[in-house]
Amino acid sequence: MEVAAAWPGADKDPHPCLYVTAQDVARARARLSEAELAAYSRMKFVDHFDGTGKPDELVFAALVAGNTNAEKAIVKVAFQALDKLIAAMPATIEKGVGPHAYSRPAGLAASLADAALAGKAITPGERKQMLGKIVQVNTMLHHPSYWDPKTGKCSLNPNMTTSANGYRITFAALIPSHPKSKGWFDAGFQGLKQEVEDWIDPQGGMIECPHYSMVIFDQWIAAFLIARNAGAPADGNLFNPKLKKAIEWFGNIATPRDAKCQNFRRQPSLGHTYAKERTNMFGTMACIWKDKDPEFAARMAWMHKEQGEFNQPGILSYYPGMMGFRRFFSNCGLQPRPPSWGSAVYSETGVLLRNTIASDRETVLYLIAGRNHSHYFNDSGSITVWGKGRELCTEDDYQNRRNKDSRAAHSMPGKPSTYNGERVMAIHEFSKSPVFDYVRGKRRGWQRQIAFAKDTDPLGPNYFVVADTLDAGSVPTIWRLFLGGKIVPTAAGVTLQGPEDVDMDVIFVRPAGAKPTVHSDHIQLAVKTAGTVTVVLYPRLKTERSPRVTPLADGRAMKVETPRGTDTIFLDLDPVSFKSGKISFEGKAGLVRSWRGKQARIKVGPCDVAPGWKGGDRELRTIRWDGPQYPTFPDK
Repeated sequence: MEVAAAWPGADKDPHPCLYVTAQDVARARARLSEAELAAYSRMKFVDHFDGTGKPDELVFAALVAGNTNAEKAIVKVAFQALDKLIAAMPATIEKGVGPHAYSRPAGLAASLADAALAGKAITPGERKQMLGKIVQVNTMLHHPSYWDPKTGKCSLNPNMTTSANGYRITFAALIPSHPKSKGWFDAGFQGLKQEVEDWIDPQGGMIECPHYSMVIFDQWIAAFLIARNAGAPADGNLFNPKLKKAIEWFGNIATPRDAKCQNFRRQPSLGHTYAKERTNMFGTMACIWKDKDPEFAARMAWMHKEQGEFNQPGILSYYPGMMGFRRFFSNCGLQPRPPSWGSAVYSETGVLLRNTIASDRETVLYLIAGRNHSHYFNDSGSITVWGKGRELCTEDDYQNRRNKDSRAAHSMPGKPSTYNGERVMAIHEFSKSPVFDYVRGKRRGWQRQIAFAKDTDPLGPNYFVVADTLDAGSVPTIWRLFLGGKIVPTAAGVTLQGPEDVDMDVIFVRPAGAKPTVHSDHIQLAVKTAGTVTVVLYPRLKTERSPRVTPLADGRAMKVETPRGTDTIFLDLDPVSFKSGKISFEGKAGLVRSWRGKQARIKVGPCDVAPGWKGGDRELRTIRWDGPQYPTFPDK
């Protein structure tokens, strides 16, 4: 018996319509060999929600291979997911529970409903019932009390608002013929477009730590892909240049290949980012951009390969965007090409200093800084260091906190300069060149300068000098540096004996005669009076000897002697006037390099960094959204 349509035109809505179209499905089928097609058609799948551990295989088998078992399972599990979602959503309306709490049923409900409505296994009665449940979800998503940050009741994080807006686009797009669909869709679409404008700094750095920024980014891309397929203007915002900058931020700050992560690159463990976390988003972006910008897509394909072709956006969180359809965006068929990324400033997010990429011997430093500081610890101004491809100076672990007082768990001074997690380090200067990079940041009475002396050879002298200047209001304090390995005292500081084939010498230049105390995972120095702590961080192979470092100009400069030659580095807040033999220098930061009888000079000139947005206190953590600011960190 024929069942009447739920509303006029409902029976003509195209499916699949979210992440792929019928044409995309046909192209995917054409790329499969007969053996692959046969394998997918024979696959067996469970038909209950908790057992659907591989929704991507389930959807691919149903849509591409016409697997009858998969088609039937999709219909049954889609109803289960919709029911779970409908049961969970009132908690948001009535109690303000974040939409992320039911991201798995939301993702499965949308994707599997799209696949079910496209298949042959669903009956007319089931179709009408499913459309009714989709309308019910849409109605709740637009309830006046459903997750509106402007009310002040949504006291959590920006990524949860992304979930709410993403759900609004997704479920409206499932029923485009419904009389209210366009209004429902536009509400979410406009919200997400504004997020992109507000939550990415001018260079691509994002509003939250890497893990939660990827939670946001994954849902942006999924929603804009839906919008593109729905015929929204400007390709549904999918090719917004700011999104391109943001994924390159993720790529540039990714770690070198890590032995602890199956020798793949990973997300850096900054703030509330999990250990050993990788993402498939580089591969997804490669597939989406391959026709629009093949060179960029090839760089994304390279990073996807470097992260082991991971098949999920991240770990230990449910990512509802594209759930069930990621198999369609896993291999773009492009020849991977390494990017040419280098040292970069992200004015409201941090600074990445890099000597090279596409090498297994990269030396990089990341400095956490800027007002984009949601889902971090009280860690603004802290650093991580990788030397010659090995992690040497480590960050705190989201899953295994090093200290309840997060100031005491990071490579930076303690209070009073860092008394409050609301205060962040603002980047004021940044300069880069092939042989010397420089950055200066300020957080209340503490200023951190970092110089990076580089060699074109990844195995050559690539090392950092860190100068922390503390004013009278910032002392007494404890200065800390966290190191990953065995820490051995030396006459000038300590040597980190790394767990792999790289060590790092930590050499104190000032105060003269500084003797840090050694702990199991860090060193610390008591700073009693105003002044500067200057230290050389020199990564080297275990087979190499340590450099000879000689303080000059009362520690405002230093001579670093290595087998390649001699570097004279100048680093101070005030200009240094120096002349000795063939070396003369006037300035606050720079390098005079004397290698193989030749002298090269780099002097840092004006290099002010403009704030990412005008107005406000640059040292006050600020989330650019309509909701309340994130609660203060539990530091005392």
